[in-house]
Amino acid sequence: MIDREFAIRLVEAQLERESPGQLLVTHVEEHELAWIVSYQSAEYVRTGDPSQLLAGNGPFLVDRVDGGLHSIGVASAVTGAWESDYRTRIRKMATRTAVDDLHDELRQTTAARGRIFAMHVLRQKVPALAHAEVIEYVNALRNGSAPAHLVAIVTKTLVPELDAVLSVHTIQPGQHPAS
Repeated sequence: MIDREFAIRLVEAQLERESPGQLLVTHVEEHELAWIVSYQSAEYVRTGDPSQLLAGNGPFLVDRVDGGLHSIGVASAVTGAWESDYRTRIRKMATRTAVDDLHDELRQTTAARGRIFAMHVLRQKVPALAHAEVIEYVNALRNGSAPAHLVAIVTKTLVPELDAVLSVHTIQPGQHPAS
């Protein structure tokens, strides 16, 4: 596990590379995934002069497992929107999506009302699928899992693309801990 002091040293080194002597760590918050490290201009910290206050600078994230260094924007930091991107892209954790919910609904509908009703549900939710694809999807899902090429169409329809403004940007990948 990465400790608070390591996170501070890592961010201080990055700040020194970006703007030598100009920026200081001002706050560190512990989060289950990462240390959230905020910074401010050294001049503002020294004088309190509001004209020296940085605005629009999102914090750094230091992964608590592997020490990876990442940055996020202010909007993502305030809303917490970074967490989902971090869990899926950085940590590679499985998260439920609208596709998982659809699969649950289709399986339940098939069991309770039959394949035809399940096909109707799928067609309503994903009109981009052709009739033959709907039949293939529901039949395959009933027997295990839906075909990847059709799941890709459903995913594109149901799962919104990540807004780049809210995403996590990797500065320095972490070192994978020894197993």
